[in-house]
Amino acid sequence: MRVLYLSSRFPWPPHRGDRLTGYQMLRALSRRHEVTLASFVEEPGAVEGLAEIGALCRRIECVPLSRAASWRQAFLGLPLGVPSQVSYYRSAAMRETVARLVRDLRPDAIFVQLFRMAPFVESLDHPCKVLFLADSLALSLQRSLPYQPPVRALGLSWERRRVAAYEPAISRAFRESWVLSDVDARDLESRGAQRIAVVPHGVDERLFDRELKAPAGERAVFLGNLSVPHNVDAAQYLVREVWPLVRRERPGATLEIVGADPVPAVLALASADGVQVTGAVPSLLPVWDRAAVTVAPLRYSAGIQNKLLEPMAAGVPVVTTPQAAEALGAVDGRELRTGADPAALARATLDALAEGEGALPMLRAARELVRSRFSWETLVGRLERLAATSA
Repeated sequence: MRVLYLSSRFPWPPHRGDRLTGYQMLRALSRRHEVTLASFVEEPGAVEGLAEIGALCRRIECVPLSRAASWRQAFLGLPLGVPSQVSYYRSAAMRETVARLVRDLRPDAIFVQLFRMAPFVESLDHPCKVLFLADSLALSLQRSLPYQPPVRALGLSWERRRVAAYEPAISRAFRESWVLSDVDARDLESRGAQRIAVVPHGVDERLFDRELKAPAGERAVFLGNLSVPHNVDAAQYLVREVWPLVRRERPGATLEIVGADPVPAVLALASADGVQVTGAVPSLLPVWDRAAVTVAPLRYSAGIQNKLLEPMAAGVPVVTTPQAAEALGAVDGRELRTGADPAALARATLDALAEGEGALPMLRAARELVRSRFSWETLVGRLERLAATSA
């Protein structure tokens, strides 16, 4: 099968959600299909990871993206009805590149990652166009509003209204639009989106090879790209409201905040007792080796979070919020622990730190949940079936 894959960011390094998804999808597709990647890049002469991604693709087309010009487009597009991120990525060069690739390659399937790239194939007559929405962005923005300063909340509310109209409209131009959870599907369908399919994404299958053993020590970990708003909010919430309650009972406990691109507000959290902000790390395996628990107090987000799937697959106890667990289909007390407020999150973290050998049944259940429901092969298989029925 010949697949044309459209991405707004070059999928390397895989240290944030969209890049990680792109990398893992290319990795899974390339095992038995020919993949051509068309991606924006900000510095075309110095594309990091070209060799790594090139090993997965038959062909790569990089289209330059000027950040200054894109922000200007987004500003000028404010009076229009489309979301700002659609205006931001508007590009005649990408449109021409995609049209040429479709004409030359005659792909069996066109896979579009995120709706910001949808305009480049929206009007294209092709029987197997798939839009990977991942989650309901309108729902995610709605959930974020109570935690924003008033001025920012006003801007995000305006963007949410445009996204809420755009998501169902753009879904009609595709054979299917994929989301990661039932929660997102229900929200999109309630607004008139069509042909929505729930297709949970995967996790690096190599994590299943790690030995399951009882957690030891007093080190908690928070993982995520540390420039993404919902991760910044979660890290601040954890350090300011949850962590002092943990330290009150376990003064020797330490918290490691791990992830790429920490913004100043996250770097400042290192001044709290027992907190270290490491930033990006070359490999997460040593992080999982020393972690006794992963804490992810996500107050707003949508879709399925890699920051939960990866430790569950790696055999590390997880503490999170009820809505993040619901998206996974995980049950409090069976595969992970949840808390809806600082006191409950702290208690769940303390219980995980104290459990020792008693944690093993939950770790086994968590790994089995991830192994049975979350595989990149599931996405590849569905794309194969759609292409076969479109021929």
